[in-house]
Amino acid sequence: MYELILTAGERAAFDWVGDRYNAGAIADILRDCIKNEESSWGMPYVDVTFAIPEHKAWEIQELAREEEFSFPCFSDELRAKLCDFCEAIV
Repeated sequence: MYELILTAGERAAFDWVGDRYNAGAIADILRDCIKNEESSWGMPYVDVTFAIPEHKAWEIQELAREEEFSFPCFSDELRAKLCDFCEAIV
């Protein structure tokens, strides 16, 4: 399992980008991997932890690779967090 924590603002960035680029497909994968059943994607002011199985992590990495890990329209900080996540997949 791989773990990723996203703030409410970072999840809002995924929502804002929507299905442009691969952000929508990545968000769909993440929505299925919320670690705590009491958490939800849309919870304001709360960090959400995602427990991502290895095969799903590879899907995220492939989607990121298709766009050369550019994560279009995301802040530098979110882009760096997602790149670090992808680099940790072994």
